[in-house]
Amino acid sequence: MRSIAQIFILVIFSASIFFEAGCKQKDAGIPSRIAIDAVSLNIDPANGNTIHQIKGVQVFANQELIGNFELPCKIPVDKLGNVQIDIFPLVFINGSSSNLTLYTPLEGYRDTLNLVAGKTLTVLPTFTHRKSTVVRWIEDFEDNNSTLVPISPSPFPGDTLGIVSRDFDLNGAFKGKSNVYRFCFEDIDSAKYFDVGSFLEYADLPTNGSGVFFEFDIKTDLPVQLALRRKTPTASELVPYMVVNPTGGQWKRFYVNLVYELANQPANTSIRIFFDVNKPANSVAGREILFDNLRLSYLK
Repeated sequence: MRSIAQIFILVIFSASIFFEAGCKQKDAGIPSRIAIDAVSLNIDPANGNTIHQIKGVQVFANQELIGNFELPCKIPVDKLGNVQIDIFPLVFINGSSSNLTLYTPLEGYRDTLNLVAGKTLTVLPTFTHRKSTVVRWIEDFEDNNSTLVPISPSPFPGDTLGIVSRDFDLNGAFKGKSNVYRFCFEDIDSAKYFDVGSFLEYADLPTNGSGVFFEFDIKTDLPVQLALRRKTPTASELVPYMVVNPTGGQWKRFYVNLVYELANQPANTSIRIFFDVNKPANSVAGREILFDNLRLSYLK
């Protein structure tokens, strides 16, 4: 016969097992959460400045896709304990305010997190350029020089262009003075449609279907057309790409993927990026367009 002490110990032991099992059952189905309010960038100066607009993240838990999320976000994860989390940067592409896509020049962020049911863990992912990223072209006008190609024909009398110092504020970030490229319609006589800015020609870009990202900041009170002059060994053609609408007095950043204009093109295909504008008839003087922080990058 067991003693009272043995019975008491057995009861306590059984209760602890029951309590532990009950806790596990209670935790079953309760996710942990990861909060991502912002991201950090660690950019080598050789690859340009840190002016980016990462608007979302793609998240994996133990190599399983959780989904794409616009920042800031709280992400439920149904895996508990030590979990490998991978986070990749997303940007709005081609002027869309809803189409988030992977920004492949930046490496993803990885960490192992101890996730607890019902608890939220805040994460600040840091993104750097991949070792395989080629930043083919950077233009921020800060050296008072530029890769601009002189506009032909030259501006009409009264129109002005050049590099000037202006306030730069991108959605409350990067505040301060910046050298920017300015084009301004001063003359009010007639409607005109011509190049606002044309840049150097670039060859040896990927034609294998890899993403080729062109990004830029713009402030404009007139619609601006982004276009390419694509040259192959046998032909040269103008490729209108997208129209940037007036930005309402604010700087806006655009990410453009040129993959569709380069994929499956012949070897030695080159492109020249340029912007043009249609000046409205009877336009008032002082209609200006400002550009800054242009960058062209891809994975080699």
